[in-house]
Amino acid sequence: MSTINSVIDKIAILAEQSGYIGCLEYWSVCGGYNPDYPPRLSVEQIQELTHDYPFHLPLELCELYQRGNSCLPIGVNPNKNWDSFDSYFPFEFPLSDDVFFPLGEAINQYRSIASWLNKDEHKSRLLINANNSQQKVPSSLLNSKSFSSRLFPIYSTENGLYVVVGNEKQQETSPILFLWEDLVISMEWPSLTCMMLGMAEIMERKMQSPKPNGYEIEAIWHKYAAAESGNP
Repeated sequence: MSTINSVIDKIAILAEQSGYIGCLEYWSVCGGYNPDYPPRLSVEQIQELTHDYPFHLPLELCELYQRGNSCLPIGVNPNKNWDSFDSYFPFEFPLSDDVFFPLGEAINQYRSIASWLNKDEHKSRLLINANNSQQKVPSSLLNSKSFSSRLFPIYSTENGLYVVVGNEKQQETSPILFLWEDLVISMEWPSLTCMMLGMAEIMERKMQSPKPNGYEIEAIWHKYAAAESGNP
């Protein structure tokens, strides 16, 4: 089993122990859900959705979409109805009400920003800002072919987008970068797996007494930014 699937299993068990509610109940409060986005995707569905994307998405992201398509499982019972949204909870970042993009929505977001980012003036500004960022993006990424066209959005905030980086040859992992509205781009985590480990630790701490405050949650969330990709 891959590292990210092991972490998702841990999150699923913690969610079940904590009594997390299913997505259907959550979305009924928030105004409904989109039935065009199934709660998880098969390999074939992922390939169909991404066939026009010019680069391969990292394997860890594809594995995540197979377990939860903008949501995460509650429990690991193989006999559970995993085609029902009631078996999943919304994938929210800590300290935020926004949710992870379903793959179909992520593809739509990618199409809307890719051509804009590939304009010469935007591309040059993006690279300059990345070089000057306090949280430096690795030079191996910045100097690689078609960097700006390989940024794939996974999550949106009011200040910008979290993105992973596609590759001509599929990679196991990808750094998670943050693309600010002013085209500053910074490094957030060395991999999606590291970020998910932070989420699992926060869930675990919330089950303990005393519960962590906001500052402690934020510290845990960013602790894995310094971890080695795939091996925190």
